[in-house]
Amino acid sequence: MNFVIFFLTLSLFHLAPRVSAQTNAPVATNAPTPPTPAMKVTSETAPIIEATRETLTKWVETKQLISKEKSEWASGKDILEDRVRLAEAETTTVRDKLKEISTAVAEAQKKRDELAAQNDKLKATAEKSKAMVIAAEKQLRPLLPQLPEPLREKLKPIIARFPEDSEKSTASMAERLQNVLGILDQASAFNSTVASVKELRTFPDGTRAEVTTVYLGLSQAYYTNREGTLAGIGHPGPDGWVWKPDNTNGKKILLAVHILEGKEKGATFIDLPVKIQ
Repeated sequence: MNFVIFFLTLSLFHLAPRVSAQTNAPVATNAPTPPTPAMKVTSETAPIIEATRETLTKWVETKQLISKEKSEWASGKDILEDRVRLAEAETTTVRDKLKEISTAVAEAQKKRDELAAQNDKLKATAEKSKAMVIAAEKQLRPLLPQLPEPLREKLKPIIARFPEDSEKSTASMAERLQNVLGILDQASAFNSTVASVKELRTFPDGTRAEVTTVYLGLSQAYYTNREGTLAGIGHPGPDGWVWKPDNTNGKKILLAVHILEGKEKGATFIDLPVKIQ
């Protein structure tokens, strides 16, 4: 609206002197046009001129403001475009990272499931092993007193750790399994050999004498003194070894001892009583 007023006022400003000159001057044919006299400022034209000046000033200011806004907008637009490009690049990077993380999480979950499955298998195996160890302990416990005395002495540290009640034992399963295997291993080795040991034996009349005892594995044994006058036969019983005097076979047992000790050369058949259970 201000622009319309400005142009109308400016037009009036230029046309007013001409109209006035045309009205007051005489008409002359082919006469030269005199110069247009300057418009005189009167009380009537002063407000119009002042309003025109103010309007022109505002128009210039407006044009400057528009130019400034356009310049700032162009600069801001470049900044915004740079920020948009940066944000898009960051978004792409974040998406790539998310894909990597998603893949890593999936692989970790897969590995976790595999480990969980292995853990379940190990637990099942551990339970089976525990049941086997408990069963072996229960079977071995009543057999421990029936082991030959030399073997019991050798196994004394293991027997001391052997649980009285397998169901209430607080020892680790590895230690208990080691104890069971240790007893079985030593018992198997002893059972496959003929062992000759020196022992002090107490006889029914209360006398004590040194004898040599020959163990045929875990099931049979013979003892005799140096002269072969005190001899006997032994075998395992429920509460330990049972020894029965047998002096009549003393010389035969002494001969077997000498063969084992290398005092007799050559193989000799020796007829000795054997108790089979």
